[in-house]
Amino acid sequence: MSAATEERITRLHRHGVIDMHFDLLMDLYDKRARKNVLVTDFVDDLEAGDIGVAGVALYLDDRYLPEMGLRVALDQVARLYLEVDQSERFAICRSYQEILRAREQNKVALLITMEGVEPLGADLDLLRVFYELGLRSLCLTHGRRNAAGDGGLFAPGGSPRDGLTAFGRDVIRECEKLGIIVDLAHISPAGFNDIIELTTKPVIISHTNARKYFDIERNVSDEQIRMVGARGGVIGINAVLVSPHKEEATLDRYIDHIEHVRDLIGISGVAIGFDFFEFIFRQWSPAEQIEFQKKLTHAHFVPELAKHSQSRGLTRRLIERGFGDEEIEAILFRNWMRIFERWL
Repeated sequence: MSAATEERITRLHRHGVIDMHFDLLMDLYDKRARKNVLVTDFVDDLEAGDIGVAGVALYLDDRYLPEMGLRVALDQVARLYLEVDQSERFAICRSYQEILRAREQNKVALLITMEGVEPLGADLDLLRVFYELGLRSLCLTHGRRNAAGDGGLFAPGGSPRDGLTAFGRDVIRECEKLGIIVDLAHISPAGFNDIIELTTKPVIISHTNARKYFDIERNVSDEQIRMVGARGGVIGINAVLVSPHKEEATLDRYIDHIEHVRDLIGISGVAIGFDFFEFIFRQWSPAEQIEFQKKLTHAHFVPELAKHSQSRGLTRRLIERGFGDEEIEAILFRNWMRIFERWL
C-alpha cells in the first residue's frame, strides 16, 4: 500500500508542484559573497519536493528603506540572474509559454514577484523597469504602509480605512496593462476592496490563510475568499500563519485551510503559496527573532511542512484526507497554470 501511495504521489507530481511565494531573493542577496547558492542551498530540496514553478519575491527589510530600497531590489534581481546563469536547473520565465518550455526541459521555472512596492518609491515609471527585468506578479504592501497603501495588520482589526492611495491605484491599473499578476496578499481590508473594484482579470492571493482558523487582518475573511472566487481567482495557502497556537500548527490544520477555501469557492480557487520562512528566521540572532515577533507576530512553523522537500508529505496527507486525483492536481499545479495562461 505504501509503495502504491508513493507511486500515486509521483504521478500527481509529474507536472511539478507550484509554490507562488518563496522568499528566495532576500536570501540570495544576504549570501551575495558566495557563488552557486541556488545549487548549494536549494536545488536538492526543490528537486526532492518535485517543485516545478516558484514565485520568488522581491522584499526589502526596514533597514534598507528609504534610501537603499531601489538599489537593494535591483541587486536582488541581479543575484538571481547570476545564480541562474551558474546552473542548468533553473529558468527565469516571463510568459506562460516560457514556463511550459522550462518544464519540458525539466527546469524549475522561476517567476519574479514583488512583495511591497517600496522599490518603486512613488515613481510609476520604475514599474516598467522591473517588468522588463522579469517582474510578473505584484502585491502592493507587506505589513507596513508605503506609497501605495497599508498592509493588513497581524491583529484582528485596526487597519486604516482609507484604502489605496492614488499611486496605489495607478500601480494596479498599470499591472493590468503590462500583464503583471495582481496579488492581494498582505493588503488591508479597505485596500482589498479597492483592488477588486479596479481590476477586471482574475486576481490572486499568493500566500495567505483563512481568518476562520487564524483571525488577523493579514489573513482573509470568508467574504474576501468569495470575492476572489467570483473573479475566477486563486488563493495560495501559507504554511506560516496556520494557527495562533503552536500545538495547532500542524499539517492537518494546513489542509483545513485548503478545505475551507474549497468549500467556499470550489477546488479551482485554491492552490499553494508555502511562504517557507523558517530557514531565514533561523539564520537571525535571538534579538532579531524577538524584534520580528514584536513587529509582526509569533509565527508557529509547521514541523511537517517547513521546506519544499516535504511537499510529498502534503500530497500524501491530502490523499489520506480523501482528496481525489483531479482535486490534488488542481491544488498543486493546474489552478496556478490557469492564472499564468490568463495573465502571461
